[in-house]
Amino acid sequence: MDRSTMSDERALVKKLVAEHEPDEAIDYNAKLLLRLVEDILHSTSSSGHDSRDDRDEDKILQSSYNDILGMLSFKINRISCEFSYKADAHSTAVSIFEMVRNYKWDVKLVLALAAFSLTYGEIWLLACIHKTNQLAKPMAILKHLPDTLKDAGQTKPFFDALNSLFGVILNVIKCVIEFNDLPLSYITPDLAAYSTASSYIPIASYWTIRGIVACATKITSLGHLSASSAMQTESWELATFAHKLKNTLDHLRKQLDSCYSHIEKKRDDEAYRILVELFKMSHPDNMKILRALIYAKDDILPLFDGVTKKMVRIIEWKQTG
Repeated sequence: MDRSTMSDERALVKKLVAEHEPDEAIDYNAKLLLRLVEDILHSTSSSGHDSRDDRDEDKILQSSYNDILGMLSFKINRISCEFSYKADAHSTAVSIFEMVRNYKWDVKLVLALAAFSLTYGEIWLLACIHKTNQLAKPMAILKHLPDTLKDAGQTKPFFDALNSLFGVILNVIKCVIEFNDLPLSYITPDLAAYSTASSYIPIASYWTIRGIVACATKITSLGHLSASSAMQTESWELATFAHKLKNTLDHLRKQLDSCYSHIEKKRDDEAYRILVELFKMSHPDNMKILRALIYAKDDILPLFDGVTKKMVRIIEWKQTG
């Protein structure tokens, strides 16, 4: 990366942080919404043939989805419309950032990906049912889908590159969600990995949304890519973007892993201090000590009884004295 590019990215980060990290950022269950988006992307990558049967679980989740989408569906649809504008990728990304200005970083990313999944899901749904559904047939013709998708050999490299970019985008988003879920009580001001990740997430978010915009641009123009050379060019561009985002992901993952190591050490130190204090005290039985040593809930069988050859609860090892 040359100096001018690095300077441009630093200026962009400064602008994003100043404008898109409000003191009272709006938070939603990003993991729940991402799960719904992943269901769409998974179904499209498997050509719509999904044998998973989670009907009971779906019923439980439906009310949660209704709650969150009741407040976010309008925003998702607005972002989806933004993909149709013929502006350049940077301008489109900036416009999307304006729409999600007041949300936390992980929510911004999931909203953008959810908007794209609407467009992508619609295209694949039409592709799957246009031969048997009288409404889907003319809609697919208008989108020029039958002729585009009938040659699997020609389109396979394109969709392979697209799915590869999806994978990197999803992993970046999950990494940002993980970062936001870190227990701040174990984060100290001197933890460089945390401050580094915090300062890097805005630029990672920008390039992730740029990646989503790239996917949307390619998929909405798919009907016009009849020549194999055009398909190859689009595939190469997607692969190049996936490579750039992979570097972004590796950097974030490294910082997050350092944070996890720091938190684990803090928790170990805390557990040791608690154990030391417990041994200094007198107890009517050995339960507090055993629970501190083994750290298991009563409904779990954490101990193996060598006499009975069975797993047993901690309470069965209770001793008084």
